[in-house]
Amino acid sequence: MTDFGWGFLGEIKKHVKRRVDTLMHFEGQLSHDDFLIFVAAPQLGTHDDYFGMPRWPVCVKAAMRRLRGEDEEFLRKRGDVMQRIGPAPDAVASDLETTEKALLNAPWELGAEVLDWFAWNPILRVPRPAPPAC
Repeated sequence: MTDFGWGFLGEIKKHVKRRVDTLMHFEGQLSHDDFLIFVAAPQLGTHDDYFGMPRWPVCVKAAMRRLRGEDEEFLRKRGDVMQRIGPAPDAVASDLETTEKALLNAPWELGAEVLDWFAWNPILRVPRPAPPAC
């Protein structure tokens, strides 16, 4: 128990402490606005697959194919996760066309239960395109 508690878990604790200490150092050195930019800058441009972002329509199209059972590779790779999360809520499964329109235009209209199901589900995730060969 001591090896487990201070081994792997101890390394996680040390990693988190280093990160927090680093952030606290820069928070003390920078103005409030500069600190926020410092913290956010590494994430800028890396998440383009959320509502309102350029890849969102691709994610929605992929989810609709998967809900229709048309993406066998996804089901083979992620079917176990999908089973643990559970079936799509009735509001999603009963009318995929309405679900697709809502996801593309106003996801919040789907309600908390549906959004919670999508949030924990890999169904909206699509692989990143491979960079062009040099």
